[in-house]
Amino acid sequence: MKKIILIAAILLGALTNGQAQVINKNAAKRIGEVVKEGYQDVKGAIVQDTKPTGEHTVWDLYAAPKVGLNLSNLIGVDNNFKLGAVAGAYVEVFVAKNLAIDVEMQYSHQGGSGIYRNINTADDYGNPIIQKYGPYNVNLHYINTNYIVRWYPWVDLPWSFTTGVHAGYVISAHAKEKNGEDINLKNHIHSGDIALPLGVSYEWKQWQIEARYNLYFRKLARDTEAKDLLKNARNSMLEVTLGYRIQVL
Repeated sequence: MKKIILIAAILLGALTNGQAQVINKNAAKRIGEVVKEGYQDVKGAIVQDTKPTGEHTVWDLYAAPKVGLNLSNLIGVDNNFKLGAVAGAYVEVFVAKNLAIDVEMQYSHQGGSGIYRNINTADDYGNPIIQKYGPYNVNLHYINTNYIVRWYPWVDLPWSFTTGVHAGYVISAHAKEKNGEDINLKNHIHSGDIALPLGVSYEWKQWQIEARYNLYFRKLARDTEAKDLLKNARNSMLEVTLGYRIQVL
């Protein structure tokens, strides 16, 4: 009797394992099909067969990541240009056939190099002198929000011109002397900055290359410690970016 029960248990276990394997195989096959279908859907949404022109349908909606490089310096103080990175994304909606509104969020690394710091002091006889220190490399890191108007002047050509408002918020600011001190400027410069962006872009398939110059209005320094180094300097930046446009609606 015990042998019969043992054999029955073994057969039942084998049958159960066999059914589980069949179920697992079917489930795995279905999961694979769903993943494949999902991949095709995502690919179809991202990779679009498009031929850009200068005319769109009102309320067309686009989203685009973008990366690039910028060339910056500080106007109002002797310095050299600095090469930095820029990256972000924007959402764009067309309010007319050839006019769109963009809202962008981006990171940018800018500043200037070869800057000297002038300190008012006195010599051994009490005579006022200016002590010169440097050169310093100024690194400014910003999170920017851009509100852009994009205009397509030609119906058959995917060229556009942009302008709007550029608002920046500094997240890190340092002045590093060559082989010397590192000054944290974050609490000594204005945390916000504002500029007028002026740009031109060209589109090919889903790619967009854009050159944009930001004309800044606000002086950086807000106290004497920053003015010793930056004086009345303002930002100045030219950026070139490559974006990938995805039509959402």
